[in-house]
Amino acid sequence: MDEGEVRRQLAIGFEYSYTHDDWVTPLEAVLDGIDAATALRRPPPADKGIWDIVLHLAVWHEDIVIRVRTGQQSHPSEGAWPPPPDEPDPAAWEAAKTRLRAALVSVQRMIETTPLEQIMASPYSLGDLLCRFTHNGYHLGQITKLREMLGLAGA
Repeated sequence: MDEGEVRRQLAIGFEYSYTHDDWVTPLEAVLDGIDAATALRRPPPADKGIWDIVLHLAVWHEDIVIRVRTGQQSHPSEGAWPPPPDEPDPAAWEAAKTRLRAALVSVQRMIETTPLEQIMASPYSLGDLLCRFTHNGYHLGQITKLREMLGLAGA
């Protein structure tokens, strides 16, 4: 399999992890209709809410791009679970969702343009990138379940 085909397969796998409705509830659908107050809620027994998960996904996707670009081990500077605000803030909620979308686009572009050798030489190698696929699906499933716990329609 040549590099172009490997890159194509990685792109397909990444797409399936957060947009392809045959495998997961797509990101846009799972976040649809969730306002800032709802995103902050942590219904028992959940210790994380939707906003927590959105920020968590954003920082880890940003981090994998940093790892590949620098070739250095890193962890999100804000921590694995950056705290959301204490009070609902619609502008901050929109910013969090925009940040996640941008982070996903950044990983997608990395898959499309970064030499495979560079991805393979990065800390944790290709496994780190593949881990994001599982990570996305897992957390989208959590948000789907949180929506159910909160009594939200859709998704």
